[in-house]
Amino acid sequence: MALTEPNATDLPVATTVEVTDGAARDPLAWLNIAPAGVERWFWEIPDDDSSWVGLGSYTSVPLSGPGRFSDARRLTADIFGDLVIDAPAGAPLPRLAVGFAFEPDGGNRAWQDLSGGRLVLPALQVLHKGGRTWITSIGDPIMSNPGVAAPPADRPADAEASRWASEDERSMYRHLVATALKAIEAGEITKAVPCRSIRVDHSPDLPRLLATLRETFPACATFCVDTGRTIFAGATPERLAAVHAGHLDTAALAGSAPRHPVTDIDDALGQGLMTSPKERNEHAVVVDAVVESLDDLGLTPILPEGPALLRLHGIQHLHTPINCDLPADVGILDVVGALHPTPAVSGAPIERAIELRGIHEHLDRGWFAGPLGWLDPDGDGEFRVALRSALVDDLGTTLFAGAGVVAGSDPDRELLETEVKLGAMLGPVLAASRPVEETSP
Repeated sequence: MALTEPNATDLPVATTVEVTDGAARDPLAWLNIAPAGVERWFWEIPDDDSSWVGLGSYTSVPLSGPGRFSDARRLTADIFGDLVIDAPAGAPLPRLAVGFAFEPDGGNRAWQDLSGGRLVLPALQVLHKGGRTWITSIGDPIMSNPGVAAPPADRPADAEASRWASEDERSMYRHLVATALKAIEAGEITKAVPCRSIRVDHSPDLPRLLATLRETFPACATFCVDTGRTIFAGATPERLAAVHAGHLDTAALAGSAPRHPVTDIDDALGQGLMTSPKERNEHAVVVDAVVESLDDLGLTPILPEGPALLRLHGIQHLHTPINCDLPADVGILDVVGALHPTPAVSGAPIERAIELRGIHEHLDRGWFAGPLGWLDPDGDGEFRVALRSALVDDLGTTLFAGAGVVAGSDPDRELLETEVKLGAMLGPVLAASRPVEETSP
């Protein structure tokens, strides 16, 4: 069973049919049976009743450098301009999968296969939306319908991220926060976002991990990029840009507090987040930067007077939705390029915050905190910031997290915040895998 190579002498034809029963209605079931080495992309937001998988690559283009967003827009127009669509009325359009690293030239070593960005037209696409499922094939891919359902979700393991990090590494993160506070006090920056990673000797089974993530975080976008050599996966709450019928939805997401199983305590944590001057200040920096970026594109953003709580499994955030209409000459990739990186992941002012990060952080972020998503020929699409994520290889998994630092931040509290975020991904990783070596952390 394999995905065939395209016929380079013909224009590509995207043929779409509906599937109405069986395991084939679940895109994750298709990913589960994909042959070894086949490129796999996955995207699911359960609360939106939306799930998509792309398998194989009819077209795959690496992206890098400061012009990667404009390059992606140009290539997108070329690819869709040549695509012949053969589909019944009401069928969804085929999608391009697109992802970008945090830095323009991408990461080193383990990230090299993903480059500074990647644009892929999958040869086989399965979309479930609004209770219906559609299969789109490009270049006559040969792949049997899945005969078995996707694996069930595992129960996330109890996971304390502090057990998987050395005390030296935790001390280094506290020092990183303290260094950022000195730069803030000196007036160099107003916000920093120091990040860290932990490494565990577990390699999760990808379909099981995705099943667990979508079950555990139904409000988030569960995603994966698997090139056949490199796997990057996660469940992110942070929408960078979503476009439908010429209308843009984005958001500011900054300021965090843990959840608690006791309702009164959970409510008190949320109220503390809403009334904390430090957290509100951190959030306001992101709101102002998003609004300014949209203004620079000639857009007119609309937003509420203040944030609300976005409550997720294990963590809650301050959240401000922002939306506007897009003129015909502004597309989703223009918006993504203008917004990335927001102060929620880079700090502010952005240029100086990134300079200081390069000096002090010593972390290869790769695609962590970069934009990742999809778009179609009508210009509709969605990109999220790749948070709550992990890089998986045969020897283990590297997980990433960061915390916003502003005046009034405390190194111990920011360390705890990163461990809450790491734990959100660590539990599913441990549940969906077996250790490479039977050792304890």
